[in-house]
Amino acid sequence: MLIPYDVRSNIQMLVDLLNTAPGISSADDRLASPENLSRFVRDHDFSGSVDATTLDVRVASVLRERFRVVLGEDVREVVAAVNLTFDEIRVQPRLVEHDHWGWHLHAAGDRSPLGERMASDIALVLTDLIRTGDLERLRACAGDDCSAALADFTRNHSKRFCDVRSCANRTHLAASRARRASGD
Repeated sequence: MLIPYDVRSNIQMLVDLLNTAPGISSADDRLASPENLSRFVRDHDFSGSVDATTLDVRVASVLRERFRVVLGEDVREVVAAVNLTFDEIRVQPRLVEHDHWGWHLHAAGDRSPLGERMASDIALVLTDLIRTGDLERLRACAGDDCSAALADFTRNHSKRFCDVRSCANRTHLAASRARRASGD
């Protein structure tokens, strides 16, 4: 499947949002302040105002917890989370073109609060993945002691490890040490 730039970007934003939770890449909540959230959305090319408020931080935290369901096996839980999100936001869909993005869909208005714009982007990208049967592109890292999320953009859906904690390197190194220890 050819994944358009805006879809790929929003998938990565969702994965990165999930990975900001305490205990994933840091002991701390990486989105605990408006400044951290503003930096996060700026790094993810959000258009419009990126000045986060404490309410936006709370919304981001709710979205992060709500959408951890994408790492499970039940598509119905993801659909329920998407529909709940659509119920909570003022959807104002329109095609837009800005920066280097080309034509794409925005579901929240340009003046909508930052948390609402994040929610709409997540709900839209998950809608795309569910409709195309590609929700399995989002999953948990296969590392033994890792709970990070990952986005698999490979053609054959073969990515197994996150980019957060060097899990692939640690797993391969452990396997190599085990082979040497057993004399193989």
